[in-house]
Order: sequence, then structure tokens, then C-alpha cells
Amino acid sequence: MILCKSNLDFMQLFQSIGFFVIRGYVRSMRLLALLLLLVYSVTQSDWIWAADRIWLEPAQPTVGQGDWYPRSIEVLSGRVVALGAEQFRVIPEGQNAETVTSAARVLWVEPEQISDLEKGMIDLFKEGKYAQSLSGLPDALKGRPPIWRQQWLTMLSANSAWLGGRASVALELVGQLDRRPLPAMVLAWLPIAWENGTQPAAVVRAAKERAQDPSAAVRLVVASWLLSSADRKQGLQIINELVRDSATSKDISQLARVLSWRVTPPPQVAALRPTWEKQIAALPMAIQTGPSRLLMNKLRASGQAEEAKRLQLSLELTPVYGLKKVLASSLNQ
Repeated sequence: MILCKSNLDFMQLFQSIGFFVIRGYVRSMRLLALLLLLVYSVTQSDWIWAADRIWLEPAQPTVGQGDWYPRSIEVLSGRVVALGAEQFRVIPEGQNAETVTSAARVLWVEPEQISDLEKGMIDLFKEGKYAQSLSGLPDALKGRPPIWRQQWLTMLSANSAWLGGRASVALELVGQLDRRPLPAMVLAWLPIAWENGTQPAAVVRAAKERAQDPSAAVRLVVASWLLSSADRKQGLQIINELVRDSATSKDISQLARVLSWRVTPPPQVAALRPTWEKQIAALPMAIQTGPSRLLMNKLRASGQAEEAKRLQLSLELTPVYGLKKVLASSLNQ
């Protein structure tokens, strides 16, 4: 057993998730209380000698509990047995029996130990050395980390490929991953262009080549890149197809619906904002940050600077918002 890492390390390595701030004084105070509870729980757990550390989205309250009081993120230690698209199985520390919960609740898993190769990949990614980070994937996978960890490392590499000018490799990695259903914690790292901005010609070319890909995840990424090009109509068409297709997974369909907001004219944003906020809040917490950044971008573009600032602060002040600077860079592509 090893001593758990510090809060700072956790915040740097934790993936892109965030709380969604609901308008109104009472709701804001509830969120503040929730954040304080989380900070307290993580601080206390730093003294625990543990195996894997797991962060879970708060469980939905029962009918008798109601939802007025904030519910804190669950932080536990134990041995991860499996993390799939539907179920998360773990043996809590000090117990012998498995606990099973919804995989959608898993925000992050910090393994007790990771190989030097994995650590090197992550460090290089954080430093913006995307080509070097990407090149470390084959050797890291040879070490046979758990399946969920292989999936996350591969999705990290898909982002490295996108940001490093190898868009076709990024799409190939996403396509390989999408051969089996993925947990929300991994889907959160799809190399989606959530914000407006021009994509390089090579990225657009790679997107057009995979516009008819059988993988829904690939087409979602492709659509986001095409929205940042002269072929935005094709991107929107792909999004509409993903939303209408009953074979599309719920998470991909929801993300596609959110992505379509990018083409909404600025004058319509103010009226749509309450509906959009509810749709983001309905997503698994693990995949809320990208959509929240999209909304923040639309608010700024429509002249709602104060609302955009409120949303930005809600993301920046959230303790569980990992690789913040790197993600801000990638999402602004």
C-alpha cells in the first residue's frame, strides 16, 4: 500500500468534469455547501493508506430524502474489479464482497500504482508535447493495465494526436475504442471541438474522409471538427443523423444534441439558455464540462458576459476539474 497523492495531484490528473451551477441564490448556496463538503472529504482522506481511490457522482436521492440538501461526491478506497459502460465493480477497502454501482457515476479512478510509461505519457501531455506522449501508447499498453485504464490512455492519445497534427490517427483510435461500449469517464475525453474556432485544413480533410464511419463516436468527433470549417452543414447533418438514429447510444446522442447548439444564432441564446442548462444538468457529471464550455462560449458570443462569467467561475472553482489548463487549450481549438 502507498500513501494517497495530494489534493493538488488529484486535481491535475482528474479528467474533464464539473458541477453545473443552477441559477438562483438558494441553489448557489447549496452548490457552495456541496463543494465545501467535497473539499473536506478529500482533505480528510489524504491521511488514509489506500489502494485505488475512486470518486463517484452523488447518488440520486430517494423519494423520502428529497433534493434540497447538497449531496457530496463519494470518495472511497478499494480495489477496482471492473469498469464497463454500465457497471462499476469494486471491493471497498476492509471488505471482501464486491460493491456494484452504475458506471455513469464514476468520475475518476486513481490507481494505487501506475507504470513509469503511463506517468510519462500523462506528463508529456500536460507539457504540450503531444507527439511524444502519443508515441508512448504502444509500450504503455504492453504493460497490460486494466481495460478501463487502457481505454482512458488510448483516449488521451487520441487527444494528443488531434492536438499534435495527426487527426487521422485520432479518429482511428476513437474508432478502435468504440468497438465496445465505453464508460462516461472515457467518453469525457473524446477529442470534440466544443467551442467555435477554425480547425486546420488537415483536420478538416481527415474529418471528411471519416464522415460515413460506422462508429458513432467517430462521427460525433468528425461533426465537431466540420462545424469549425466551411463544411459546417455536413457537420450539422451528421449530428442530426446521430440524434435520430435509435442505434446511437444515449450518451453519444445527448452529446450530439448539445453539439448542435454551436450553430444557434446569438439572438436565440438567451431564450434557450434555461433549457440548455437543464439538459447539461441531466448528463452524467463526468461528461458535463465540454457542454458547459460550449454554453459559456455561446453566452459570451451573444453578449451575456455576466452569465458566461458565472459559468466560468463554476468550472474554475470546482475542485474536481483536472488537467484544467490543457483542457482549456484543447477545447479552444
